[in-house]
Amino acid sequence: MKINFTISILILIVYLVTNLIIPTAFKGETIFVADIVLWATVIIATILISKLTQTRILQANKTLVEIAAILAVFQTFLAIFLSFFMGFGKNMNVWNPTTLAIYFPYLLIPLIATELSRAQLAKAVPKQKSTLTLLLISLFYTFMVATIPNYLELTTPLAIAEFLIRTFIPSLAISLLATYFAFLGGFSTSLTYMAIPAFFTWFSPILPNIQWQTQSMLTAIAATIGFILLDNATKPPLIKQIHRTLKKQKSQLPFWTAIVLIGSIAVWSSSGLLGFTPTIIASGSMQPTMDVGDIAIVVKTPTQTIKIGDIIQYRTPDMLVMHRVIGITGQEGSEVFVTQGDANNAPDDPVLQSQVMGKVLFTIPKLGWVSIAVKTFFAETFTFFTTNLTYAFTTLGIIVSASIFSVHRYRNQPLRKLRRRLGR
Repeated sequence: MKINFTISILILIVYLVTNLIIPTAFKGETIFVADIVLWATVIIATILISKLTQTRILQANKTLVEIAAILAVFQTFLAIFLSFFMGFGKNMNVWNPTTLAIYFPYLLIPLIATELSRAQLAKAVPKQKSTLTLLLISLFYTFMVATIPNYLELTTPLAIAEFLIRTFIPSLAISLLATYFAFLGGFSTSLTYMAIPAFFTWFSPILPNIQWQTQSMLTAIAATIGFILLDNATKPPLIKQIHRTLKKQKSQLPFWTAIVLIGSIAVWSSSGLLGFTPTIIASGSMQPTMDVGDIAIVVKTPTQTIKIGDIIQYRTPDMLVMHRVIGITGQEGSEVFVTQGDANNAPDDPVLQSQVMGKVLFTIPKLGWVSIAVKTFFAETFTFFTTNLTYAFTTLGIIVSASIFSVHRYRNQPLRKLRRRLGR
């Protein structure tokens, strides 16, 4: 236990140095290099200590790794699903050979160091005191999610409340599940669970653009679902059954590959990366041609090919508008379009070539009402929790408590069985 305590001290020192000393002592790319070196020392120290204590943190449980991958993909899928209704945003990471060589190790090495050390600490936990110790380990890694400047900004009750809901509680839920995975299956299991969402965030060209309140609730709920599934899956008879089921489902790989490809195309198309963008009609200005709830497929097209009678989508300072072209002025290459909604009595302001987003190819009737209904639900939920912080804290607290109870319930199964036998 003293050796494992040394790991905690080492991680804490590295965390403080990388947050307080390196940003002021180094400049430019040397900051990344210094961080990589420090976190690499954590990896080396953890591996040496695991060999010294004979802790099998590198021994992989294939079934638990598969479960971790399923839960990580499920958690990512929930965010993507909500983003179909709440919107996507472009990833700020732009990868080229130079940034990939420097910045990617800067992201990857701390992740590996964190999960290796988490596995070492979790595997050393006595089974008799697992619940409280695993909770303390989870809290330890949760505090390292935010940088020290974030903590220094917590100067008002409102800032503290926002930090707890936005960062701390969701991070604790994720950390609890990752620690539980490390406790049951070692380094490879917790790394799988943490790496899949991380790689999606690093490399996906578009990312979910969800309000932080909704994202916090979603993260906590997904982690709790993971605890419930993992709690049931780790029962000896059931884990064998899951392993057999996973083997049978390997023959369905083409089917699931097709599902992933379809989902990827849907995500990319919603951001316009594939050359077309589905847009939900939210007003009746184009009735009867397009009604509220219809989905219009907008295709990027050269403005020179737009003709009178085409329906185009263009951007204004306040919104996106989809109206019919009733006139074109100006010379080729600098066209100005006159548009008007079919149900409107007057034309719009002139539309410059730079404002045009694309031309409507076809519409799908009524399908957008699903998105409208979901958006309305989440908007009302968002408003409710932002105006009632007490309910938000209570809900998130219940979710995290349920996660902690799942750990306690699983680890004390033999004790409950013994009590029932003695009662008889």
